[in-house]
Amino acid sequence: MLSWIVTGGYALVVAGWWLRHVLISLVRPLDLYVEPASTDSAPARVSVIIPARNERDRISDCLRSLRDQGGAVSEIIVVDDRSDDGTAEVARNVLGDDPRLRIERVDTLPAGWAGKAHACMHGAAVASAEWLLFADADCRFAPGGVAGAIGYACRHDIDFLSLWLAADHRTFWEHMLIPLCGALILYWYPPLRTNHPRSSLAFANGQFILVRRQAYERMGGHACARNTVLEDIPLATHAKQAGLRLRSALGPGIASVRMYRSFREIWNGWARIFAGALQRRWKLLASVVSLVGGSLLPSIGAPLAALAVLAHGWPPATLHATLMVLLWTHCVAVYSVSYRLWGLCHCTRRHLLLYPVSVVLVIGILLRAWWWLTTRQPIIWRGTPTGSRTRGQPPGPPATFRNRAAAAGSAPGGADRRNRRRPDESSSCPTDAADPR
Repeated sequence: MLSWIVTGGYALVVAGWWLRHVLISLVRPLDLYVEPASTDSAPARVSVIIPARNERDRISDCLRSLRDQGGAVSEIIVVDDRSDDGTAEVARNVLGDDPRLRIERVDTLPAGWAGKAHACMHGAAVASAEWLLFADADCRFAPGGVAGAIGYACRHDIDFLSLWLAADHRTFWEHMLIPLCGALILYWYPPLRTNHPRSSLAFANGQFILVRRQAYERMGGHACARNTVLEDIPLATHAKQAGLRLRSALGPGIASVRMYRSFREIWNGWARIFAGALQRRWKLLASVVSLVGGSLLPSIGAPLAALAVLAHGWPPATLHATLMVLLWTHCVAVYSVSYRLWGLCHCTRRHLLLYPVSVVLVIGILLRAWWWLTTRQPIIWRGTPTGSRTRGQPPGPPATFRNRAAAAGSAPGGADRRNRRRPDESSSCPTDAADPR
């Protein structure tokens, strides 16, 4: 009896994998896939804010792609966060005399702040457009990408939009590890839950966050994530608590990103992401168990079961035969779901042939994140502590953001840029651009 109960439980696990096919099929019907649009069709203008610390080798492609976004981008703010590699000079060389470029230098990091959160807050304080787009320096925008995103946000009357971007993988280890790491985050933060206004779960991808400036200021900006391992998920959580309309969606056609370039960068970078995104040690261990039982077991067990049948024939016991069928069905589900998900996110599929190796290595990354949280070791990223907290915190008094904006406005040229608006620039989305639903 116990054996059949265990078999029934395993059957539910297999059914859960096949259910993921249904969820993947709902992406387009639920309008969770954002497409580029004509650069002249953007219903509002955007200030793009790029926090950059020693991004000399990465920022050029990002700026070139932003230069070609047309009228959708009214301002490109590069926040040079204590760089010592000439990041600002590269930005000036790429954009030349483009009037939209503004470089803000940050020389010191205030106590109690992580570097990226502070840089984002600094850039927002001097931005002039009614929409703010926080983007990483390794993003490359497709033609019409910004216009497509702002049009999508206006159609659905969204205050806070974050996108999953296409993966620009070029090395063996990037193909092997990053797609599975991203899929694991998607497992813990499914859009059907994070986008539901009654769910407390919220998600944002810090590579691409588009937010109305008025809403951003009302929630206190990045102050809620000033000392966290990651800034994006705490920011989204606080935005949802503040009553903003949030949505995360797929946008591989909007922009692509190359996060890490070496095995060591991937190992340390994703351990940091897992520690900050999953936040709890039990979630990290649950992820390990899920990968072992949900991915590694069928990937290894199904071929071994096939060899056993070839060597000894079909098992006479009904229970054993049922387990074999479930094992093969599970294996087919794992690879077919991964095949579809990899394609949806524009990831190369041929490396799925080595999927068990990917699973083992990602388990190692999860255990490294678990060790960080267990030992409470400081997580250093690019020479700066990323913060000591995994969860967000209250942003402080309501005047926090206004005080920072006033300080930025007092700098040379700051007040003029904040108060100046192009004649054709609307203060927000046109009312007829809102989603009629």
